Amino acid sequence: NPPGSEGLMYNKYGTNSTNYNGTQVMYPTNLKLTEISWEKLKSWNLRFELGLFEDIVHFDLNIYNRKTSDLLNSGVRIPSSTGFSSLAWANVGDMENKGWELNFVTKKIDILPKKFQIVGKFNIAQNVNEITQMDASVLSSLNGDFNYNNETWMSRVQIGNALGGIYGFRFKGVYQYQYETFADMSDAERAEFLASGKTAPVALTADGRVILDDAGDPVRMMYNYTNDGTGKNYKFKGGDAIYEDINNDGNINALDIVYLGSSLPKLTGGFGFNLNYNRWKLNAQFNYRLGNKILNLARLDTEAMINNNNQSQAVNYRWRKEGDITNIPRAMYGSGTNYNTLVSDRFVEDGSFLRLNYLQLSYSFDPKAVKKAIGLNGLRFYASANNLFCLTKYTGVDPEIGYGSYGAATDTGQTPRSKSYTLGITVDF
Repeated sequence: NPPGSEGLMYNKYGTNSTNYNGTQVMYPTNLKLTEISWEKLKSWNLRFELGLFEDIVHFDLNIYNRKTSDLLNSGVRIPSSTGFSSLAWANVGDMENKGWELNFVTKKIDILPKKFQIVGKFNIAQNVNEITQMDASVLSSLNGDFNYNNETWMSRVQIGNALGGIYGFRFKGVYQYQYETFADMSDAERAEFLASGKTAPVALTADGRVILDDAGDPVRMMYNYTNDGTGKNYKFKGGDAIYEDINNDGNINALDIVYLGSSLPKLTGGFGFNLNYNRWKLNAQFNYRLGNKILNLARLDTEAMINNNNQSQAVNYRWRKEGDITNIPRAMYGSGTNYNTLVSDRFVEDGSFLRLNYLQLSYSFDPKAVKKAIGLNGLRFYASANNLFCLTKYTGVDPEIGYGSYGAATDTGQTPRSKSYTLGITVDF
């Protein structure tokens, strides 16, 4: 693959309306790229075929490996001391894709002689990609700092890992009690409080002991605390979301962000069958995905309770008073008044599904009888349905979300696929 622009290896100049001593100014518009090269792909593929029972049953297995080197990327940032902010194109790294695909097809198989016949097909595939080398400046531009706002997440492209990773906090529930309620307890009452599984926004060690400050008071859980005051410096309260304090420092920040799964499916495929009984025919086609994760931003928005937008029925079960046991945080207007909608595994859902894409039932009349009765060569009636059902644990409207980019697969509330039904007649003259 060549770069997407022409003449990259030449110096180019332009003019503008500025004059210098009565002479129109010319200036360089690019940095010539003397080291740019085409993006190269090396691949191999192995195919195995197996036919059984005089090819009534047929299998084929494809195993492949594709290595892309000198990956091309446009607009690569460079130090502005060069006089330019970016390169038009650059070779930035290498990537490997590998996987396999298995297909299974049958010819007509008699289930009951002269009555039922079935034709089936099945497909299953797996693809794994991995960044094997990447220019440090490109990695830096792709891996920006976390900005600590609600509904934002950290994107990461890492050498040795697949694209499409989802990164965020681990959600551990909702604080049942206020900090002050816990702080006013005696040591014995605090021990009993924690032993019973109750929660308050206090910092704990890895083995569950309360962390105390120099004055002997419990350390309060904070969000993005900084000594210079440049952080959010938010004090968690009763009814706020609990995020796992990975390093047990009493401060929820970027150091507590973890890998939450991949947007890439572990397995994809489809299957279908044609079932014939005398002059009746039933045709069904399915497709599926297994093992992928989706960041459900539509659910995040409808459980946020930070504005006047319509909300999910789930918010009826929100935290309202001390002691409430729920996984829905309190309602608090304003995106900066709380941090209960940070991207976490609360909103990362399993995107696996099985969908019935197409179903058709038809009946063909006896050609001889049709010819004799109404003078036609053939007559067939059929009824069909598209997208009849989708089996999934995903709570959004449709789990079939696009994937394959650098970052997470997100659902912002896309329009679901519609169902459709058709009744038809086929006439042969």
